[in-house]
Amino acid sequence: MKRILIIKLGALGDFVMSVGTMRRLKERYPDAEFTLQTHRSLVAIGQQMGMFSDFIIDNRAPYWNLRAQYNVLKQMWGKKFDLVINLQPNRRTNSYYYSMVRWFASSPFAWTSIFDKTIKHVDKKRAFCWGKQREEEGRLVEIVQTDLGFLHGENKHFHELPERFVTLIPGCSPKNAHKRWPAYRFVELARRLAEHNIHSVVLGTKSELSEIEEIVHATPFACNMCGKTSLLDIPDLARRSLAAVGNDTGPSHMTALSGQPMIALFATRTKPCSIRGAQVTNIISSGTIDLITVDDVWEKLSPYLGLSTNQSE
Repeated sequence: MKRILIIKLGALGDFVMSVGTMRRLKERYPDAEFTLQTHRSLVAIGQQMGMFSDFIIDNRAPYWNLRAQYNVLKQMWGKKFDLVINLQPNRRTNSYYYSMVRWFASSPFAWTSIFDKTIKHVDKKRAFCWGKQREEEGRLVEIVQTDLGFLHGENKHFHELPERFVTLIPGCSPKNAHKRWPAYRFVELARRLAEHNIHSVVLGTKSELSEIEEIVHATPFACNMCGKTSLLDIPDLARRSLAAVGNDTGPSHMTALSGQPMIALFATRTKPCSIRGAQVTNIISSGTIDLITVDDVWEKLSPYLGLSTNQSE
């Protein structure tokens, strides 16, 4: 295999959990030339991985945006990849993308997905034909735990950080408001940390600015880092913190995969939910996420704060 395409479009949490798997693929094919197809916002992480010679920007444009769809697909079949590894197994990639590449590619290629136990080999002699497909048993993709120790940002605003702090991550996708632990709970937690002379550093974007401001205005021991950190800054910040408390969102996944203690909060769900990492505690509510109390979080958080037995109670 000389030219390999890896497809991983996001979102952020899903992407960073796949970093270890992508790096293992590089170990498996050390002499291959790798291209990453991903969202524009994730290219910077891909660049620091040091394994990709090229990128295909795929912002998951709606299907009616034919120009954007064509630009992506043209690169997929035009670069004549020997192997396509789909780490984003959904309808867009498994059905639509595979069908288009199978029709328009002008050379043979193989296609496999992260959960597939088979490899599809497509024999192509010319473009604009379907191509003969045969399936071969065998799994190429090994799921590997990610370590983000290689990631480093510019850390432009790190001089504003206090000496001892816990990172608070109160946001998540605006489409998933049910995943957000209420701001008043974060306020109560920040105040309890302040009672022990521990600062709170609050991360987020403009979409959760109201929650961040509510927390920051509640105590002078809270530091507002909204908009002051890039994705690449998050692992460095995590390694400076005592621990982190956050919702099910990309920055929480990045913090956990940087090796720091992470208390992750979830509403109850019908399918398994968790954030992975060496020192992660997942607290899953029996119902809505607001049923998780600050006492519940404090019980899991206090061992990482260096408090005496009496202080931690």
